[in-house]
Amino acid sequence: MVKEDTDFSIPLSDGRQFGLRWYGASNGQPVLALHGTPGSRLKFRLASKAANELGLKLYCPDRWGYGLTAKPLLQPSLAEFANDICEVTNRLGLARFSIVGISGGGPFAATVAAALGARVDKLALIGPVGPILPRPFHGPIGPFHRFAFTAWPRMPGGMRLTFATFRMLLSASQDLAITTVAARAGYADRQILRERENKKALAEIMRAGLLRSVEGPVIDMMLFGRNWNVDLSRVTAETHLWLGLEDHNIPLGPARRLASAIPNAKLTEIVGAGHFWIMENYREVFDWLATDLDEDVTRFRLRHDH
Repeated sequence: MVKEDTDFSIPLSDGRQFGLRWYGASNGQPVLALHGTPGSRLKFRLASKAANELGLKLYCPDRWGYGLTAKPLLQPSLAEFANDICEVTNRLGLARFSIVGISGGGPFAATVAAALGARVDKLALIGPVGPILPRPFHGPIGPFHRFAFTAWPRMPGGMRLTFATFRMLLSASQDLAITTVAARAGYADRQILRERENKKALAEIMRAGLLRSVEGPVIDMMLFGRNWNVDLSRVTAETHLWLGLEDHNIPLGPARRLASAIPNAKLTEIVGAGHFWIMENYREVFDWLATDLDEDVTRFRLRHDH
């Protein structure tokens, strides 16, 4: 048996490998946990204690082009990713499971839930990237996000250079790299990233994801900037989104559009929270994942629900 926090791979029928780790309870309720952009299978290491206490087993793959997972053989699309995850979960023997997607993992998580239907019990999305296209945007989107999600994806060479430079910075100076990550952050995120353990964890997560190549975040940004071509009305899983109102990393309007596109999705907007809120609040999300599907566990302060 593979031990917790140990790398292992799932072979696909076309010969590619999906690299994973697992965290939490060895015989727990299965949860597919998808990291952000850039990120890696190490994203949920900080969540291991909470997952274990709540009886959850987190399967944490590197997404395409990150860490131990190869690029797709065909043109990348969110639908093709769902096909790969269907094969991965079949090989893991997971007939039913829940999904959590953080930030850039959100579009992939939502697509898998739409594709696999009743196999997915619950869908938790934290600070997710939402559909940028088709326009008009669901609420205002600033010039930074407009460039990042509409213009930059048309410049793959520029994206590769940017992420390669960041990878070198991670190797040279952890503190400087995380300072760069926090450059646009609000007060709440800057406070979280001042903590030595959080700073170290985030650097390790990104370093592991970018170790072999920078194709992962390049693929992500190209997909985010396109029409997803995903019928989100097919999501049958009970869905909950958490959105920090001081999140400067993602555009809030498209995240709200994502919530409105998923049937009966619950959106919790958190006053004073930023993009890295989840690093200190895994327990809140996992409490919801671990409860019975019909049990309301919304009992949190400093927020208003829609």
